Amino acid sequence: MGRKPRVEFEGAVYHVIKRGNNRAYIFESQEDKEDFLKCLEAANDEAAFNLLGYVIMDNHYHLMIETKEKPLQKIMQKINNTYSKSYNKRHKRTDHVFGGRYKALLVNDDKYLLTLLRYIHTNPVRAGIHKSIAAYPWSSDCFYRQNIKNPVHIDKILDMFSKNRVVAIKAYQSFMECKDPTLNDKDFYEKGLVIGEEDKQNNQHETDRTNKETLDEILKRVVSNDEIFHLIKAGSRQRFLREDKISYVKAAVEQGYTFNEIGRNIAISATAANRMVLQSSENFMEGSL
Repeated sequence: MGRKPRVEFEGAVYHVIKRGNNRAYIFESQEDKEDFLKCLEAANDEAAFNLLGYVIMDNHYHLMIETKEKPLQKIMQKINNTYSKSYNKRHKRTDHVFGGRYKALLVNDDKYLLTLLRYIHTNPVRAGIHKSIAAYPWSSDCFYRQNIKNPVHIDKILDMFSKNRVVAIKAYQSFMECKDPTLNDKDFYEKGLVIGEEDKQNNQHETDRTNKETLDEILKRVVSNDEIFHLIKAGSRQRFLREDKISYVKAAVEQGYTFNEIGRNIAISATAANRMVLQSSENFMEGSL
């Protein structure tokens, strides 16, 4: 059976994964990792794409790329071929460096961009290489924390938190450190052709219903200002946000959303969303006695 063609179009965002041949280490030293970053920059010498995020592990890498006119295939061909030639020359070998073709998943909705970037940046933590995201030097995390716009295109993500860059960076930092139950959902971020496609299909009825607010519209309606909105969307666990979260969960339940849908929208588990409603009801009953 032939391979399914990739979905490609200008302005699309992809989660790209490439592993070493037979899962062998291909980024064995600091020099290897630095060289791969040079290959990334060389492939983008004419601003052919926006690099939204990356992480380099020992035997594979993850990229988050927004394409422009040049197709993803051409971009990846240049990156991988350039690095393979350089790696083989440096290590005096002639074997294949990468195994098979790269994996590329289209991000079907901007609502997944934040959680995907967090999934990419937390790779070293999940692998037990570092205890914190910020401590790992071979990811794009530092560019977001330090507001460095080159070679990583940080504006698209940070502007999703706030147009105020100071507020956005603080919200980004909180979001990266937030414990998200979906971070271990490897299948969601790495399998198939599209991130969120199954969710889109299963919940298509949501967009078909008339007079129904989106989850973000509900959240914006129940909170007092944009900063609180972005903090909650970022998964902040600050105590003063609890009442707003409860109001949001209640309002979303009233419109027929499931706890899984409600929780995913603000980076909490379905159980946590359900517990908020239950505890709120219990407190109400106690106050009525």
